[in-house]
Parts: sequence; structure tokens; C-alpha cells
Amino acid sequence: MKKRIYLPVILAFLLANAGCKKYVEKGLLDQFDDNTFWRSEDNIRLYTWPFYEAFAGYGNGNGFGDFYFSSFSDDQASPSFQKFTQNVPASAASWSFTDVRKANIMLERIDAVPISDEAKNHWKGVARFFRALTYFARVKDYGDVPWLGRSMDISDTSYIYKSRDPRTVVMDSVLADLDFATTNIRVSDQANTINRYVALALKSRICLYEGTWRKYHTALQLPGAAKFLLAAKEASEQLMAGPYALNADYKTTYNSIDLAGNTEVMLYKKYLPGYLTHSLIGYLTSSTPMSGPNKSAIDAYLCSDGLPIGLSPLYKGDDNLANTRTNRDYRLQETIDTVLCYIGNLVSGRTSSTGYRPAKFLQPAVANALAPYNDTDAPIFWLAEVLLNYAEASAELNDMGQYAFAQGDLDKSINLLRVRAKLPPLQYQGAQQVAVNGAVYVDPKKDAAVPSLIWEIRRERRTELMFDGFRFQDLMRWAKGSYMNTTNPDISRGAKVPDNGAVIRDADGYITPYTPATNNRTFADPKNYLQPVPSGQISLYPGGNLAQNPEW
Repeated sequence: MKKRIYLPVILAFLLANAGCKKYVEKGLLDQFDDNTFWRSEDNIRLYTWPFYEAFAGYGNGNGFGDFYFSSFSDDQASPSFQKFTQNVPASAASWSFTDVRKANIMLERIDAVPISDEAKNHWKGVARFFRALTYFARVKDYGDVPWLGRSMDISDTSYIYKSRDPRTVVMDSVLADLDFATTNIRVSDQANTINRYVALALKSRICLYEGTWRKYHTALQLPGAAKFLLAAKEASEQLMAGPYALNADYKTTYNSIDLAGNTEVMLYKKYLPGYLTHSLIGYLTSSTPMSGPNKSAIDAYLCSDGLPIGLSPLYKGDDNLANTRTNRDYRLQETIDTVLCYIGNLVSGRTSSTGYRPAKFLQPAVANALAPYNDTDAPIFWLAEVLLNYAEASAELNDMGQYAFAQGDLDKSINLLRVRAKLPPLQYQGAQQVAVNGAVYVDPKKDAAVPSLIWEIRRERRTELMFDGFRFQDLMRWAKGSYMNTTNPDISRGAKVPDNGAVIRDADGYITPYTPATNNRTFADPKNYLQPVPSGQISLYPGGNLAQNPEW
């Protein structure tokens, strides 16, 4: 698919800067009113640009983004110890339905615009895409939320203060939005904007999440897990038949100055010096302590023979970084640096909480490596995630007796990723068993409650998407919040290093980022699976009409 540079995700930023006369001479939004604005397709397109601000990418300026900075999981150790939410906040930016209202207004105005029915349905699909995206974010945080299917006037208090709708109602409505979007959005519109393939990618992501949430949170007794998993599988498969292909090099998706024309990426956030830049590379090259990957994350990478480190004769141990990197999944080579940096062993002034320095985002050719002037593009939707979604949805359906999983399902999904990672293909042996080179195996570290096929697909997801912002929510949907308990020692360990009199190590020589008194975190089930509804919002609702989440 041919792409050109387009900047929808920064247009709102540009309009906000009065000095950018080139962009403001054409007129600002406040020169229109509701009666004069809805006159053309160009105006509809203009209305949609602020929606793109929902994609954080690598962040804006000094702000944090979705990648690397989302370090609260069992993959990374932040320099400062992190805990689950402790108290009910008075307010929270995440309890916002602004984009829902904007999408509803757009849906209600489009039919009056003098454009073709095809164009009307395309833009309705775009509005429903962003409404689904917004509700997905709200449901991940809060579960039940009010479903607002139309815009409202300030006097419509009964609708403004409507109570929370059940998660099933909200997510079934989201699925209806996604079905419409994937049917009616154009296959191709302007470059680097929402098209049908992007809509399929979002459907794949959302439906996998909801299907597995409903399957694994058994105490909630939510119906429809298979419906969502099938929708995820079908959306993924449809996209996989599209014009996208994996990059030859894993890092290309993450460290490119320009993702235009990249064969793997469906949508990306464009950064340009002087207009919009980020700080991701700056945080990884400055003296600011880095959130390094922990021992649990490093140990998840397979050896080059395709076996876990607990089974492979090729594993050299982790007494030093050279051994850790030898005979391993090639993604590990590209994800961490070739040197360790830690307290007492700084490298160019840099230090990592675990000694391991994240490296896959680094780009020597960046215009300015200092924060906040980095200009590498950030992927928003890309093929690797879709392949992982397909494999997981298919395996989960098989586990439920809803799908006959076969070798072909692996070969067209995660085995493509393993080829790029220089690993032998994973082989399916039936009954959720797996093999490499014809030998059936079970990872000694496997969670006993997880079948081998699903365990290995989850491993592929973890290593392929390391630092990409998915891991915490993956644990939440799998009902595996306990993986983040500090009773799991490897999540609070880093590299094995010699004593230098400065760095804190445990009895086995591994870096420990936190003191024993600080390193204490226990997941509260079910409390911590959802965030508390802000108390300020609850107080606004008359008669206690807005309920709090369980145990908060």
C-alpha cells in the first residue's frame, strides 16, 4: 500500500499555536457554528483530526507515551517502586466521555451533509471507530460505564447522570460499532488515516481483550467469550490477507525516522522536528535512571533452538551479559543493549534499574537525541500484533472446544514472527501440546493452569511486544494479576553483576532495584482488576446513581 506523509495527529497541535500562520490563515474551528460547519466532506475530515490525539505513541514533548513508559507490569522495574492504586481519587482524566460526545455529534450531523451515501457511511464508520476506541479504554479501567449512544443537551440531566450500564451491554455496543466500521470505512482514504485495515486491527485488539476477559474472569459469569474471540480471529484473518508484510528487521517498526511506506505498519504517529517531537530516546540516552527489563522478562526469551532456557542445552546461563545474550531469540539481541549500566558501573552517565538498557527504540540517525526533540515515528497498529491476536484467539477457541486448531494456524501467525527472530517453528501436537523439531516439551516454568499451546503463544506475545505497553492489560484480561506480586522474586531482580560496593544485590548476585522494606506488593483480587470510580464523579450523581467498583 502506497503511503505519503500526513500529519493528522499533530494538526490540532499546530492549530493551537498562533505563530504557525501557515496553518491558521485558513480559519479556525471557532469561526464556524453548528449550522454552517456541516457543509462538506472536507469539514467532516477537519472535525475528525482531534480524535487522533487519543493515540499517545511515543508521547508529546516531555510527556510519556504507550511504549517503554508503561513500565508497571511484570516485565520492567521502575527506578521507583510502583504499587497498585491505593486510594479512591477525587478525579481522574481517564473518566472522560468527551470523545464519545464528539463522535455522537458527528453521527447525528453527517446525514445533512451534501455528500454521497458511500462517503456518509465512511465517516459514520470513522465516528464509530473512535467511539469504540474510547469505550474500550473506559471499560478496561472501570468495567461497567454509562453507554451514551447519542449526544445530549445540558438540560438532559436524566441522560447526563444515567447510571453505569453492564459491561456486556457496553462491549456488545462496541462490537456493533466495530462491525459497522469494518464494513463501511474505505479500504483506502488519505494516507496514514483511519482505513478499513486499521478498523480491522482495532477490532482484532478489542475483541481479543474482551473475549479473554469474559473467559478468565469466571466469577463474573459473563456470556459471549466465544463470540468475541471468533470476531477477533476473523478480523485478524481478514487483515492478514491484506497488503501488509513483516519487516525484515524487528527493530524497523520501532526506530524508523519515517514509517511512511513501511510494509508492516497500518497507522503510525508522525513526528517532525520543529512541529511535534518526543522524549523516548532522550530518556534512554540521558542520565535519568531507566526502567530496565527484569530477570523474568529476560528469561522469557527462548534459546535459538526454540526451547525455553530451562530445557535448552544451548543456554549459557546469566553470569554475565555475553552469556545471557548467547544462543537466544534474536529479539533479545535487538531489545537490550550490549553493555550493562547500573549504579557503580555507569556507561556514558547512564544507569538502568536492572542493569539492562532498553535498546530497540534507539536510532543513531535521529535529528536530536536529547529530550524532548526526538523524531522517530511511533507505530499505532502493525501486523505483528495482529498475527499474535490471531494465534491467541484461535488457541483460546480451541481450548473452549469451539475451533479445530491446526499447524496452519501457527504457520501463518507466530511462526512468521519466529522466522524473523531466527527461531525454529512451533509445532502443534494436538490437545494443546507443542513441540520443536518434533520433540514435545513443557516449559518447567509454565503456569500449571495454562495449557502449553496458550502458554507459548503468550510467550511470543510477551517477547515480540516487549516495552510496547500491552503487558499490564494482558495480565488483567487473563486474570493473572498475581504475576505482579513481589513474592515472584524474578520480577524484582535484574542482571547478575559483581559486587562493586554501590549496587544493591541479592544473595545470588542479581541487582535488586528496591530495598526489602520497599519491595512489597500484593495483588488484591478482584479489587485491582478495575480502577476506582473517582469520588468526585460519584458525588455529582443524584441519589447515589453512580456505583463504585467492588471492594473500593
